[in-house]
Amino acid sequence: MQPNSSSRGVYRSACFLVGAILFLITLGGQVTTRVAGMAVPDWPGTFGQNMFLYPWSSMTRSMYVFLEHSHRLVASGVGLITLVVTFLVFLTQPKGWARRLAVAASVLVVCQGVLGGQRVIQASWVLGLFHGCLAQGYLLVAGSLALVLSNFWRSPGIGDDMAKSRARMIWAMTALVFTQTILGALMRHEGPGFLSIPDFPTIYGEWMPAFWDSAVLAKINQYRAIQLQWPETSKTLILWQILHRTLGILAAVGIFLGAIWSVKATTTPQWWRKGVVGWVFLAVAQVLLGISILWTGRIPEVATLHVLIGAGLTLTGWLLGLASWRTAHVLPLVSKQRGESKRRLHGREVR
Repeated sequence: MQPNSSSRGVYRSACFLVGAILFLITLGGQVTTRVAGMAVPDWPGTFGQNMFLYPWSSMTRSMYVFLEHSHRLVASGVGLITLVVTFLVFLTQPKGWARRLAVAASVLVVCQGVLGGQRVIQASWVLGLFHGCLAQGYLLVAGSLALVLSNFWRSPGIGDDMAKSRARMIWAMTALVFTQTILGALMRHEGPGFLSIPDFPTIYGEWMPAFWDSAVLAKINQYRAIQLQWPETSKTLILWQILHRTLGILAAVGIFLGAIWSVKATTTPQWWRKGVVGWVFLAVAQVLLGISILWTGRIPEVATLHVLIGAGLTLTGWLLGLASWRTAHVLPLVSKQRGESKRRLHGREVR
């Protein structure tokens, strides 16, 4: 079935929404990295004025105000785009997954806006943590919507016997990546502005110092104050950092091995081979960026790019799994049709 122009238009709109969300996540990452989340202390206004009418001259007086206010404006624009895409979906698509995902995206973007506002009003880093994690879920829903609206979803081709196994593998690795993302968000929101561990692969010059011991932690904080001129850290933040880097290495190794395993079969579709290669490159880039953050003392632009690539890695893994799941659910129908054709042919031969 050939899609009409309206179907192509709504698909492109959904793809544009995904790009807009990635840009918003990047801008939000920059806000968190530079600890600018509370630069504008009120919401939904901006220093008592209408957010959309706040003067450019006032907005650009401070980099922190500029970042936070820009984040709010872009978020409002992304929310509007989401509502427009939802309207277009209901206008052009029959009942089904497209409508459900569009509604879910609209609900999530409203929740995301309210959560971001409450994070400012209550000055709560915990709400900021949930705000960052919910953004990833919102991205996955929007990406799923774009996939469901694509030509691939309408005509996914014939799946093979490995389709379900590939989906399970890549979703397991994506869940690991998402867990690692949550740990990264914990570090960024609970202890913003400075690294809890400044070196890699060692930890303050040792492979595993007893940071849980108060005397050792005191020496670590003394080193931070004298040598680095950094504020104190805590054993909890150090633990988050250790788990984050450990899960990052495990995820990278799992992605590499899983990718090799998934392309061994001769029946592996070409779209999967290309997609999984891109997935591996994103994982390698993510690991290198994570190491660069530690070796460069957390340059804000590098840390923000790390956030963006992490979101792209999660999105790519989720969509590859969803696409493979789609072909797996087409396979039984195709097999049934083939079986019926064989039976009809056999009946004619008997007669």
